[in-house]
Amino acid sequence: MHKHVVAHLRKMNRIKLNLDFLEFIKTGKFGFLKLGETKTEIENQCFPPEDWINGKSKQTSKIWRYGNIEFHFNERNKLNGIFTDYVSEISGGESISISNWWILSNNKGSPSLLSTIKELNSLNLNYTKTALNVGCIELKLSNGVYFSFDHPNENPSEEQNNWTMTVIGKK
Repeated sequence: MHKHVVAHLRKMNRIKLNLDFLEFIKTGKFGFLKLGETKTEIENQCFPPEDWINGKSKQTSKIWRYGNIEFHFNERNKLNGIFTDYVSEISGGESISISNWWILSNNKGSPSLLSTIKELNSLNLNYTKTALNVGCIELKLSNGVYFSFDHPNENPSEEQNNWTMTVIGKK
């Protein structure tokens, strides 16, 4: 078959996941996907990966990518984490359509720790704040969604309230 025919057939067997970011923050729901699903279950929902770790096959890779959003799998090939460290320019690639961006807006920088805490408080969401020994702070919601914050410009003496979000994930 010609390359463009194969690419077209591949796209026909792919459905788009609509991700409402605010809903993800509030409920932990990432579209129709759930932690614990196997790679096979995800592919059977017409949601194959766009990319995976170089040097690995789709089956052996522990990370599948959709744009710059990563799906992490455990040794039993079950989805055990969703992760992106492209907070100011999140992209779901061709597979994930993002709406209702919450306090995130592409190309406008990352939210600060203080603005994120204020927003979580206004949504009446409970969270735990942990200072990790690697020089970052994590806010974790009871639904498994978490945010990591780092000191801007590698300046550890920067006031913590000004630290910026560098990771969003769910585990």
